[in-house]
This record gives sequence, structure tokens and C-alpha cells, in this order.
Amino acid sequence: MRFKSLVWLAILLPLSTLGLEIYPQVSGTIIEIKPVKTQVEKGDVIVRLDDRQSKLELQYLRTLQSIKQQDFDDKKLELQQTKELYERLVNSHRDLEIAQLAFDATKRELDAHNLKVKIAQIELEKYTITSPISGVVKHLPNQRNVVNINAPKVLMIIE
Repeated sequence: MRFKSLVWLAILLPLSTLGLEIYPQVSGTIIEIKPVKTQVEKGDVIVRLDDRQSKLELQYLRTLQSIKQQDFDDKKLELQQTKELYERLVNSHRDLEIAQLAFDATKRELDAHNLKVKIAQIELEKYTITSPISGVVKHLPNQRNVVNINAPKVLMIIE
């Protein structure tokens, strides 16, 4: 009986509700979009948005990441040297604690920055939209103000 009710539901629903609506996750200018009646397979790129600013932000974060990595490496070396001097009774326990605190703080800062880089990488992926299903592009909206994160609109319908 369940199968019959699903068939009736499919018959009663308008065709437009059977399609999968594609919404953008970010705002941007459309660089490339598959035209209507194009057959797409699951995983095919169907929309590309202008990602230049996102790429520059990621490049900036990677540059900062190398600076923070160098700072971390310096603090690690300082800590090792301070430990050696402490073991030889040249440095005080307080010097060792200060070096350890500086190292720990730099490590936390580097770890937090590495997370920022990963977030930026995920954000960059949002500028390329791939088809979640195989089907045919059935509808494209008016190109004016299509991609606006504040008021997302249907970008494409795939059936």
C-alpha cells in the first residue's frame, strides 16, 4: 500500500517539485553555468563563481601561516636550549617556565591559525558547485542578482 500512495503523490505533485533546486552558499559573480537541457552527472561542475578574493584570502593566510610556523620553530629551539642550560644548572627554573609558557602560547596560536587556513580552504570550495545528482538542467533563473547570500535564490533546477 505504501508504494501506491507514493505513486499517487508523484502524480499529484507538479513537475517543478520533482526537480532538485540548487542554491549557492556564497555570493559572487557567475563565471560559468551549465545551460538548460544539459545532461549532468553526479559530481560534474555545474556552476563556477568568481573566487579571486577567496583565493587571495587563502594565500594571505598561508603566508601568515609560514611566519607563525617560523615563530613556533624559534620558540621550540629556545625551549630546548633553555632546558639544556637548566640541566647544566646555568639557567633558573623560572627561565625554563618562561620559555615553556612562550612555547605553549606560540603553539596555540599556530594551531588556531592552521584552523583558519582549513576554514578558508572550505570556503573556497563553495565557489565551485557540483551536481549532487545525475539529471538534466531544467531551469535557470534570471541572471540579475542570482547569487546573493543575504537572499539566496534558486540558481538552477536539475531533474
